[in-house]
Amino acid sequence: MEDKRTLELRHVADLLTMHFNIPSYQRGYRWESKHVEALLDDLYGFSKQMEDMQHRQGKFYCFQPLAIVKNKKLSNETDTVYDVIDGQQRLTTLYLLLSYLEDTRKCNFSGRLATSLFTLKYESRDSDFFDNKEFKSSDIKESIRNIDFFYMTRAYKAIESWFEQKEISKNTILKVLTPDNYKIISGLEGDDLLNTKIENDKKNDVRFIWYEVAAKDNTDSIEVFSQLNYGKTALTATDLVKALLLQCDIYTENRAFMSELAFRRSYEWDVMEKQLQDPFMWSMFMKSDNSFTSHIMVVLSLVCNDLYQEMLNKDPKINIQKESKDFIYEVCNHYLGTNQDGNYAENVEYIWKKIQTTYTALYNWYKNPNTYHLIGLLVWLMEYKNTDFSNEKRFALLKSLFEQYEVKTKEEFMNYLKKRIAEQIHVEEHLKTKKGIVPWGLKYINYNDNVEQIIKILVTFNVEDIRNQQKESARFPFHLLRDDNITSLEHIHPQNLILDNIKLDTIQAWLTVKENSLRQLKKYEQYENDITVLKLYIKNEESYKENIDAAHSIINKIDKDFDDLANMSEGQMHTLYNLSLVDKDTNSALSNNLLDVKREILNERQKSKNIYVLPTTYKAFGKYYSAATESNILPKLWTRPDREAYFTAIESVYNDFNSHYTKK
Repeated sequence: MEDKRTLELRHVADLLTMHFNIPSYQRGYRWESKHVEALLDDLYGFSKQMEDMQHRQGKFYCFQPLAIVKNKKLSNETDTVYDVIDGQQRLTTLYLLLSYLEDTRKCNFSGRLATSLFTLKYESRDSDFFDNKEFKSSDIKESIRNIDFFYMTRAYKAIESWFEQKEISKNTILKVLTPDNYKIISGLEGDDLLNTKIENDKKNDVRFIWYEVAAKDNTDSIEVFSQLNYGKTALTATDLVKALLLQCDIYTENRAFMSELAFRRSYEWDVMEKQLQDPFMWSMFMKSDNSFTSHIMVVLSLVCNDLYQEMLNKDPKINIQKESKDFIYEVCNHYLGTNQDGNYAENVEYIWKKIQTTYTALYNWYKNPNTYHLIGLLVWLMEYKNTDFSNEKRFALLKSLFEQYEVKTKEEFMNYLKKRIAEQIHVEEHLKTKKGIVPWGLKYINYNDNVEQIIKILVTFNVEDIRNQQKESARFPFHLLRDDNITSLEHIHPQNLILDNIKLDTIQAWLTVKENSLRQLKKYEQYENDITVLKLYIKNEESYKENIDAAHSIINKIDKDFDDLANMSEGQMHTLYNLSLVDKDTNSALSNNLLDVKREILNERQKSKNIYVLPTTYKAFGKYYSAATESNILPKLWTRPDREAYFTAIESVYNDFNSHYTKK
C-alpha cells in the first residue's frame, strides 16, 4: 500500500462517533489552566462574532492539526481506531469540555448527537479513568495516582471555574462545537453523504485540520511518529496555510465553483513553488542555507508580516509571536477567523491576491536582467559579513523594495537600487589619520585595511560584467557565490612571502614554485647559485634556524626581482590593481605561480572540479583588459598596462554607482 497523506478540514461534530488511542510513547497530558482558559476564550470570542454575523454561512474557528494514523491491530470491520501522533493535548481538552457539556447536549439534541462522544484511550493507563469520567471527581487529589490524570482533572476543574466565574451559558460554547441541525455523517454513503456534508459545511462552527498519515502495511504508528518528529512526514506551517486557503474556502453556498477555484489555485501554488526552487531566482533574495521548509514559505512570510501589521493597526492587543514556527499559519487563521469585513471566501481571496502580487513582483524582478542583478547584488551586499541581517531584516528590505517598485518608473527604480548599492560600496576620497588627512578612495584601499570593502567592490564588478551583457539568459549565479564562498582575495601578481613566523614547509613549497617560474622566464641560471645555497639553508629546521637571516635575504632578492620584472610596486601589490576573487581552495591551488600557470590551474579546476570562476577573474588572468603583446615574457606577468586597464574597468563600474551616492 502506498504511503499517502490526507489533509482536510473536519467538524468537531464529525469526531463524536470516532475512536482514538494515545500510544504509550506519547508525552503525557500537560496542559495548564492558562492553556485551557485561552482555548475557551477563543471559542467564546468566536461565538460572539457569529451572533453578529448570523447571515453568514460557513464561518469557522480552526484548530491546529490533529495528526493520526490508523491502528490496524485495534481496528475491526465495524470500528476504526486512530493512533494520535500529534494533537493529543487539544483533543484531550476537547474531550473534557464535551464531557462538561454533556447535560446540555442531552437537552439540546436527540439521538447520537446528544449522547455520542469519541472514545479516548491512553495506552498503558487505567482505562477506567475515562470510562468512569473520574476527572469529574470533587477531590483532585484522588487522581494523583497518575500524573496525566492529575493534569486532566485539574484541566476539568479549570473548565468548571471558567464557566462559573465568567457566568457564560454552556449553550454559548456548545452551539459552536455542535451547531443546530448538524447531522452526523457516520454510516452515510454516496449522495446522502455528499449532500449531508454540503449542509454541514454551511454551519458556523469549530473544525480541526485533519492530517491522516497512511502507514504502510509493515509500518506501525511508532515509526510514523518518529518520521513526523524528524521531519520526514511533518506537517509544516505552509501545509496548514495551504489547507486554509485551498480547501477551507470551498465551504460556501456555491460549492462547485469554489471547488474549481481551489483546484486552479492549487495548480498556481505548485507553479509558484516550482519556480521559486530555481536556484537563480531563489538566490536573488535568499541564502541557500535557510530554515524554510518550502520555497513558497518566503512569499507567505512576506504576506503574513504585512497582514499581521494590518491586523495590529486595527487591534493592537493581538499578540502572535513572529519567532513561532507556525507564525504564518497563526496569522492566516486569525485573520480568516476574526476579519468581519466579508465572508470566508472573500477573506481568502484577499490573502490570495496578496500572495499573487508578492510572487509576481519577485518573478518580474527575476525575469528582468537589470532588476535581477541589482536586487540580487544589493541583498548580498547587505548580508555579507552581517551577523545581524536576520530574515526579519531581509523581509523588511524586500518590503521597502516592493514599495518603491510600485510607485517609481523603471528608470527611477533602477536609480533607487543603484543608490542603495552605492551606500554599500562607497569609499571616501580622503582618510583621516593621526598624521592628518591623506588621499584615499578607490586607488588606495588595500588588502591590509579594507578587505571586506574590496570584496564588495569586486563582487559588484563581476555582477555588472554579466548585467551589462543584457542577455535574457545571462544571470549571475548568486547561489554559487554563496555556496562556494567565492570571496577569497587572490593576488594576480604573486605577493611576496611574509617571513615573520613563517613555517619551513611554506618556504620549501614557495621555492619549488619559484624554480619553475624562473625556468619559464629563462632566468634560472641567473639564480642557480642562490637557489642551491637556499636549499641547504632550508633542508631542515636546525639548518634554517642557523642561517635564517641569509635565507631571508635570498628569498627577498628573488621576490623583488619578480616584482621588478612586472614593474610592480609595493604600493600597488595589495590594492584593486592586483586583486581578484576566487574560492578558498582555488586560492591555495594558485599559490605563487606565474600568471599563465594560474590561468591553466583556473581552467583545469573549472573543468575537473566543477568550480565556478568569476567572469572578471577569468578575464584578468587572461589579460582581457589590456592590449595583446607578442613578447614571450609578458604573458606570464601582470604588467603595469595590465593592472591599469584592469583598474580602469573596476573604476568605471564603481563610478557609475557612486554617481548615485548621497552623503548622509
